Amino acid sequence: MSNNNRILLDAIIFFSLFLLIGCKQQVKELALEDKIRLAVESRKVPVPNEQKVSFTSPEWIEGRGPHSTEIFRHLENYIPTILIEKGATKTKELPKNSSNTLGQELLTTTFFKKETSLNEICNEKQINGIIVLHKGEIIYEKYPDMEPTDRHFLGSVSKSFIGTVIGNLADEGIVNEQDTIGKFLPEFKDKPLENVSIENLLRMASGTNCREHVKDRVSFTDPNHCFYQLLQHSALFPEPKSAFEENLMELVANAGAYESQGQIYDYTSANSVILATIAERASSKPFHELVQEYIWSKIGAEDDARTTLSSSGVAGSYGTMLMRLRDLARYGLAFTDDATTKIASERYLSQINKGDKELFSSQDGTGQRLWLKIYQDQEPLFQSYHWDVVFEDGDFAKFGLGGQGLYISPEKRLVIAFFSANKDETTNNNNIMYLVRSLALFEHFKGEQ
Repeated sequence: MSNNNRILLDAIIFFSLFLLIGCKQQVKELALEDKIRLAVESRKVPVPNEQKVSFTSPEWIEGRGPHSTEIFRHLENYIPTILIEKGATKTKELPKNSSNTLGQELLTTTFFKKETSLNEICNEKQINGIIVLHKGEIIYEKYPDMEPTDRHFLGSVSKSFIGTVIGNLADEGIVNEQDTIGKFLPEFKDKPLENVSIENLLRMASGTNCREHVKDRVSFTDPNHCFYQLLQHSALFPEPKSAFEENLMELVANAGAYESQGQIYDYTSANSVILATIAERASSKPFHELVQEYIWSKIGAEDDARTTLSSSGVAGSYGTMLMRLRDLARYGLAFTDDATTKIASERYLSQINKGDKELFSSQDGTGQRLWLKIYQDQEPLFQSYHWDVVFEDGDFAKFGLGGQGLYISPEKRLVIAFFSANKDETTNNNNIMYLVRSLALFEHFKGEQ
């Protein structure tokens, strides 16, 4: 090669490297707002001819009837959703070791005096699907009113996912349970909730006036109520024809406080959306990416999950995630020693087991009105990290609208997951929620490590 050609080639190589370096320097990390905008643009939008039933929101969330199961099984056909991808991760196989007697065992509690069994509950279609894992194996699995491949609505079981995300962010030092809302969300500056801690959000004791369970259920029927507008912001209720006057965090901040933080366990999804927004702002990642990173890419899921995503980028962190029943069980399994990869550190597990008994039983609080009655003879201790009930033996559980549930016993190596829907005017679809602790206390699971 001549000297001139060598000089020309060296110049071309140098210029190419210069362009490459320059391009790399210009590539910047997208801002959170841009990531959310792109997520909204890429979400799955419902296609009318895929719809299994027709309905008008907000009737679906309050209504009961045979249509409810179809909606809960196929919610992604009605409300825009975004994928939570499993990517190239290997599916964790769940070996079967079915019990011949478990479905026949009688279930009863002081609260639910009628004797019944898993087989009876399934035969009567009181439930859409249920799976029981013990030592990492499927010992009971039935789908009375859904397909195993359906991505079912989780209801408030979804809240445990934002709790787990917060646990992981705390492990990494990105947030701390004693951090305040105001540290991350300027919308709350100089507002009554500014100094509320992440810990009190996790314990449903923020004192927010954006309350979910109020007299006459006006929170679900009054368009002027903060919680009704929260449902509009997250696409569960129809959005107003005119643009929103406030973003969701401004809405909750301006609603003010109902009582001081840490005084009453007052369950409301507003706490969850605040936590999700803190997680997004602190990490600069949308909620679905956080779930994907800290949970879905690690549990060996067999399918992608989904979460609803409104036009303003509000994800369904408090109640509208969708997934297969076996994948919900895999999520529960990841809290036990039978997991290939655990998603809960020892620090996070210890935090789950550090609750507040006095807060849990606070006068007129959710614990006193609900959980202490349902599990009155079964040692409920407290609520923690968005798990509804933590029991004396370290078991913990989360439940959702219409009869969804996930029960985890790290010590017994037991996971129970189930789906249902508001099938009729009775509470039969919630029977397994009342009885799941009775099931977990069977001799079959005692003392087996």
